[in-house]
Amino acid sequence: MILGIGIDIIHLSRIKALLTRKPTSLLHFSKRILSDGELKEFNIFLSNQKKNLISANNLSQNNSKQDKIMINNNIIKYLAVRWTLKEAAYKALFPHYRLTWKDISISKIKEKPYLMIHNVSQKGNNNIKVHSSVSHDEKYVISQVLIESITC
Repeated sequence: MILGIGIDIIHLSRIKALLTRKPTSLLHFSKRILSDGELKEFNIFLSNQKKNLISANNLSQNNSKQDKIMINNNIIKYLAVRWTLKEAAYKALFPHYRLTWKDISISKIKEKPYLMIHNVSQKGNNNIKVHSSVSHDEKYVISQVLIESITC
């Protein structure tokens, strides 16, 4: 039985504006929407982005610039995908369950997003199956989530 379908779309410029508002915006935003496991993965992702930036600059810039995190399109899309997937999952389960940002973890399995919804069993249902899809271009990210209840 289908519990719900959710969809969300976001303009990447909106995420960019949130991330560049203050020097600490990236840290606050990522801590707010990412689960603990996702935050660890994101820190590795950021580290790789920083390495790519340093190698692209051939270490010719001064050291203070290399220590800063440049918010590029890869970082914006990474966070926007997670934002839209979590929003779509929330919409798919509402009003049956009221999820928080941290109740949903997203990982990739065979290049497809995999959503793990935590604490649903505490709220009365531990037999759910989540289907998701994401698409993005240079300006937008859109995600759709379908959640079904599996009855034995």
